[in-house]
Amino acid sequence: MKAFIVLALCCSFFSSKAIPLAFEFSDCDDPDVFKAVDAALKKYNGETATGNQFALYVVMEAKRTAGPDPQFYVKYRILESTCAPEENKHWQHCHYKVSAEAKTGECTARVHMNDADKTTNVSQECKIFSDVSKIRLTEAPCLGCFHSISSDGSEVSEILKKNIQKFNKHSDELALFKLVEIKEAKRQVVAGWNYIIRYEMEETNCSKDQFQDLTPECKITSRG
Repeated sequence: MKAFIVLALCCSFFSSKAIPLAFEFSDCDDPDVFKAVDAALKKYNGETATGNQFALYVVMEAKRTAGPDPQFYVKYRILESTCAPEENKHWQHCHYKVSAEAKTGECTARVHMNDADKTTNVSQECKIFSDVSKIRLTEAPCLGCFHSISSDGSEVSEILKKNIQKFNKHSDELALFKLVEIKEAKRQVVAGWNYIIRYEMEETNCSKDQFQDLTPECKITSRG
């Protein structure tokens, strides 16, 4: 039986209506939530005249409205970084400040993202604290590192769909191959998102000369 284990690398103002839109809880790891938090944190750092920039520590709560122009409600914690404002670095490229003078903060933000106009409006409040004696920096997430994500999400399935289509189109195999199992999925947050996905696929009964792409008729064969 032919089987392939593949490693895929993919370099991936508020409404004035009288009736407020309903917010629904959202996954804190959702890429759209991260975009909202990123916009809020960049706005806070841009408006801070003194001291170092702050970097994201953790998203504690996230809600969003439905629709093409979502509004987000996010609560997130920040830690002082080693980057001075004049360096003009993005907070993701900064290291956490580990000295006893380091500050921490908690922010509550409302973010309205308009994809059509490519605009983002942020309203937020941040409380900054100087006492970080109770924060265990050794458990802080690694900025720029790969972290495991759920393999059941749509972002992973869409990536694999495109990768398998590309494999089936360009490989020398006579039959189409189909996903069997996702072994591992990781994501790295940089300027966008990078993914490492390890998955297994096997040969089906659909030949390339009869099928251009996988269909429900394509089944994994015992001789595949």
